[in-house]
Amino acid sequence: MFLVDDFLIWLAEELREIAEREITDESKLKEELLKVRTLYETDQIGEEEYIKREDEILQRLENIRKEKEASMASVKK
Repeated sequence: MFLVDDFLIWLAEELREIAEREITDESKLKEELLKVRTLYETDQIGEEEYIKREDEILQRLENIRKEKEASMASVKK
């Protein structure tokens, strides 16, 4: 029984770490930003849609950076 419990705890921790890396991965958001820009430049989306999506992505990037800064500040204390 303890083996199963230990495995489940390990699995939950691994999944949490993977999810955290995905959420805080700036490179994926930068790729998404580039894709949106390309869609706009090739007239596949309009200016309004481009601005909306760009703002959303930039806000997410800003949130990640703030979270990382807060994390670093708490580690230094």
